[in-house]
Amino acid sequence: MRAIQRFGKQLQRLRTRRGLTQEQLAVTAGLSRTFVTRLELGQHDPSLSTLVRLAKALRVSVTELLGESMSARQWWQVGQDRFATREDAEDHARTAGEMFVARYQHKPGGPVRRLLPVRGTK
Repeated sequence: MRAIQRFGKQLQRLRTRRGLTQEQLAVTAGLSRTFVTRLELGQHDPSLSTLVRLAKALRVSVTELLGESMSARQWWQVGQDRFATREDAEDHARTAGEMFVARYQHKPGGPVRRLLPVRGTK
């Protein structure tokens, strides 16, 4: 999956987690709904100013909007898709029918991988 597609999925996850429609996010960020749609579909690269507008509208950091952890010391993975939080990885795993998520941690000898079961839904 390309970076722009991962960004689109992250944008959609954050938007839906906050209970916003594309139209509501677009209005709050000062963008058009069709532009937000294109971003979520991975059809358009956002500019830095667009990233800042979206992050403010979603009340997250640009780093979180990009789906990266601040320290990048730990990340979660399902297949080839990376996630900043276990919750996001598990949401994706459930959708994909997966039973496990992989947690990666940077250690002095390189990344260490640990498989963990997907927890039950809340």
